[in-house]
Amino acid sequence: MLDLSQFPQLPFDAFFKRLNSGITVTTTVVTPNRRLAQALKDSFNQHQTNQHKAVWHSADILPFTSFLERIYLDVLYSSDFQDIPLLLTSAQAHVLWEKVIQSSDIGRALLNITQTARHAYEAWQLRHVWRLSAEGKHYVLNDDSKVFQIWADNYETLLAEKHLIDPACLVDLIVNSFEQMNMAKFNYLFCYGFENLTPQQLFFLDKLQKAGCEVIQVKPQIILQDQSGVAGISRTCYVDGQEEIYRAAVWARSRLEANHAASIGVIVPALGNYRNAVLRIFGEVMQPDVQDALPQKNSQQRQNMPFNISLGLPLTAYPLVDTAFSILELMGQGLPFDRAGCLLRSPFLEGGESELNHRALLDMQLCQYAEPFITLEQLVMLIQQIESTDEGSAKSSGPKCPILIKNLLSLRAFRQHNLPRKGQHAVYAQLISQVLQIMGFPGERTLDSTEYQTLQKWHEVLADFATLDRVISTSLYKEAFKRLKYMAQNTLFQPQTPSVPIQILGVLEAAGMTFDHLWVMGLSDEQWPLRPRPNPFLPYELQKKVRIPMASTAEALNYSRQLKDGWLSCAGEVVLSHPKFSNRADAQEMAPSQMIRSIPDCSLDLPQYMNHLDSIIATACLESIVDYAVQPAGKREIKGGVTVIKDYAACPFRAWARHRVKIKSREEPHVGFNAMERGILVHHALCLIWRQLKTKESLDTIASGDLTRMLTDAANKAILVIKQRRPFALTERLAAIEQRRLINLVREWLDKERKRGGFSVVATEEQSTVQVGQLVLKVRLDRVDKLDDGQRLIIDYKTRLHGINTMLGERPDEPQLPLYLVMVQPDIPDAAGVVFASVKPGQMDFSGIAREQELLPGVKAFNEIKACANFSTWDKLIARWKQDFINLADGFLNGDASVLPKNYPLTCQYCEIKPFCRIYERIESITEEQDTEHD
Repeated sequence: MLDLSQFPQLPFDAFFKRLNSGITVTTTVVTPNRRLAQALKDSFNQHQTNQHKAVWHSADILPFTSFLERIYLDVLYSSDFQDIPLLLTSAQAHVLWEKVIQSSDIGRALLNITQTARHAYEAWQLRHVWRLSAEGKHYVLNDDSKVFQIWADNYETLLAEKHLIDPACLVDLIVNSFEQMNMAKFNYLFCYGFENLTPQQLFFLDKLQKAGCEVIQVKPQIILQDQSGVAGISRTCYVDGQEEIYRAAVWARSRLEANHAASIGVIVPALGNYRNAVLRIFGEVMQPDVQDALPQKNSQQRQNMPFNISLGLPLTAYPLVDTAFSILELMGQGLPFDRAGCLLRSPFLEGGESELNHRALLDMQLCQYAEPFITLEQLVMLIQQIESTDEGSAKSSGPKCPILIKNLLSLRAFRQHNLPRKGQHAVYAQLISQVLQIMGFPGERTLDSTEYQTLQKWHEVLADFATLDRVISTSLYKEAFKRLKYMAQNTLFQPQTPSVPIQILGVLEAAGMTFDHLWVMGLSDEQWPLRPRPNPFLPYELQKKVRIPMASTAEALNYSRQLKDGWLSCAGEVVLSHPKFSNRADAQEMAPSQMIRSIPDCSLDLPQYMNHLDSIIATACLESIVDYAVQPAGKREIKGGVTVIKDYAACPFRAWARHRVKIKSREEPHVGFNAMERGILVHHALCLIWRQLKTKESLDTIASGDLTRMLTDAANKAILVIKQRRPFALTERLAAIEQRRLINLVREWLDKERKRGGFSVVATEEQSTVQVGQLVLKVRLDRVDKLDDGQRLIIDYKTRLHGINTMLGERPDEPQLPLYLVMVQPDIPDAAGVVFASVKPGQMDFSGIAREQELLPGVKAFNEIKACANFSTWDKLIARWKQDFINLADGFLNGDASVLPKNYPLTCQYCEIKPFCRIYERIESITEEQDTEHD
């Protein structure tokens, strides 16, 4: 790096006085970055306002790169210099590098050409900015450097053939054609905020100076003490990064409350990693008291926080742009279902407001039928299937989402007839706009300020995308879409907000800035100094020799030291902080950076602020009432079957939430069949088999070939039932695999049935209505067998083994079998037992409770079971079951909704009602109260 010592130097105060002296028309100020240029321009305008001026010339302050582009554009649109190459944008240059790499033999073998092009383009920029072309010839090149040299030669050839100029070469073009360009002359050029200059910048400034322009270096502003009298530098340590951010927020709020006109800076290394945490914690600390305390000009300004984060987000992180890409991906290859669900509920589509509730319900319904990845055709078909089902119901009056259906159908038709396989980027840009218009993008409601600015930025990116035709004529739609998404992902966007007193910055954005108060956090030995990042395509020794910042350990250390020295002199109060432990799971202890250890450690005296929730609670008189009773249901039929009793036995609150409030969990789409669907397959297949066989004698005498055909037919029909519900669940190959699995499973179970005595199957999948106390339920019996002696067994199929104890107790885990036995006994007077049939490979078995011994292999009589020792007769066991079920049914109907899981936490392990009942919060509260009483 080269310094500015060859140019005249001017103290900041003298520079600012000169800038405000009225010669701004002939004065230009260049800065290293846009943020510093804006800060200096704001200071200039504020000074003019303080001087009570009504009109003044705008200060010509802009970043160095923008200054070069302005010179180029002035010459381009003048008639004095005709033969000027066309300047590429960064996106165009990147695509041209992709083309160069892809056309090479080595490039075609790469897995990620996009990332390779990014690193190669960075190497190209470094080579020109640091003028390394001549020196690079004297170094031994490794394989990467040799390949880059070939690519660079090809890239340069393409530029010449197409008469283009790369942004990295713009300085050379201006300097080499300085006389022919006849550009506007500059009297004064001030360089503000530059610690060092690159050789290319120095080359340009030297040319300007020789042409008669006075180039002046502005010395950085050094602040020794702020207006409030708080001065000095301090270092402090906190437990972890979260507490460090919180303390910085409290400190910033206290300084702002002491002086509303103060400028406050907070610098966060690796700000991108902590952006969300910083935004959340600062918002919690500042809201709402700081907004109420600050003077406000209008109601709109009250909506803005007193802090601003400099680092923008990728454009794709904004919901509006994410919706646009979701539409385009759905029209293309399809979407993961979670993103498709977000798209359906997006407010940035036509009907997003008017059909809001129906679309949310539609998304819930689609979860039951969709696959984890869904195409446009599948989505349209499933929505039409759901809507047609709703139309068939008595209460329906037509489609619930007519706008959505209409737009999706239009999108499908557009894709079939208007989307070319290959075309120009400008054509694709126009088609993309048409596609978004079909879906009513950006929605029917008025956009807020952030959304409107995001939409404008999206249009800018789309316009830049259309200009890629300058470097590549045609492209496949899939490749073009990837380029557009890459451009959006690499476009950092920060919506404009009103000027605020607290600036949260990254280490690079803070260069040259001045504040009344400054806090720099995260200065542990892991985070600081910065780690070197040499470019892999340039010789390392060359990067080290010319002292490219961040290219070597020594230069990264030197650059970090420069930044640290700048912080210590840019504010009256400077606080340097570091965490003691990392935020990782291992929470390793960290030491402060070696650069700040010489500063004495001290603790800051910061005020205690009550958060917003505690403030509300403190102003209210809270009364705690324990009330688990809800409105009684009365005598009525409740949907849900035996699950109502099962849920109430597990937890009364769960039963109330599921079966009276109708809270349903959102199912997650899955590939193939899940455990529940495989269980349904087994039930269907066995039902079909026994409806044909009817007796064990038929099972024993059926020929092997006939049984195979029967099994195959039953398996196909069972799979068809699931496929009608989820039409895209299985491919032909997976369906064949599922068929073989089901046939083998049922065959193995039939082998188990052959070991029984004689029986006949008198009922399969039989539906009936039972009344438990005042509760009416619809139930379905899997199977009822009649034994040779006339006794009957009630059998329930399970795909896993269940123990006998799950049917016993006041709150049984599996109440369906004893409930069938007790409540349908008038219809099955000879019922002598209830049995689980475990149809699972390797665990084919019966388990249950019978009135007598040896009714079924492995099934014990009730008087042989330890848990039934209190019942001397079968009738007493039946009576006990009946009373327990009536008690459960009465509790449910009478409105008992207590949060009382049977076996916490096992009962709650897979319960989806936890966010509603907040069982964990209740348990923690009870534990805290007990600890307090104990203390």
